Amino acid sequence: MLSDGVTSSSAAFAVGYESVSQFTREYGRMFGSPPVRDTSAARGNAQAA
Repeated sequence: MLSDGVTSSSAAFAVGYESVSQFTREYGRMFGSPPVRDTSAARGNAQAA
């Protein structure tokens, strides 16, 4: 999502979810944090480098 500049909403619909909240819940379960937290942290790490 970060490298392509895709929002969570766009990603959710692109992979077939009808609900952004369901995508966010399942993403959090799989990766340990919601997508917005992961993309924010990745942006912060990229700026620090």
